[in-house]
Amino acid sequence: MQLPLANALLAGLLTFIPNLVPILSSIPPIIIGLIDSPWKGLAVLIIYILIQQVESNILTPLVMKQRVSMLPAITLLSQATFALFFGLLGLFLALPMTVVAQVWIEEIVIKDILNNWRTKRNRLR
Repeated sequence: MQLPLANALLAGLLTFIPNLVPILSSIPPIIIGLIDSPWKGLAVLIIYILIQQVESNILTPLVMKQRVSMLPAITLLSQATFALFFGLLGLFLALPMTVVAQVWIEEIVIKDILNNWRTKRNRLR
């Protein structure tokens, strides 16, 4: 396969937008593989599909669940909402902004407000 570093860099940079862009990032390597020989283009397509399926359906949900504690539905909903309101930049920033909002809500609502309410309730007893 020709230009492996350029193709890997393109695929890596474009995976930040999880739904459509991995498909688009597979087009240049498939075309390069087809130019070399038809079976290489087909092999690149199959490998891209396998890698994308494993990454999207197994690795990403596990990482999001363990490290961020964010449900996959919230991930997709935030991406759709941010893309609708802010376009391409919103799609890039959807997950980081959602994680920041989640941490703020946990810190302000759960820890601060509920702890203050509990201490006031304990004083009244």
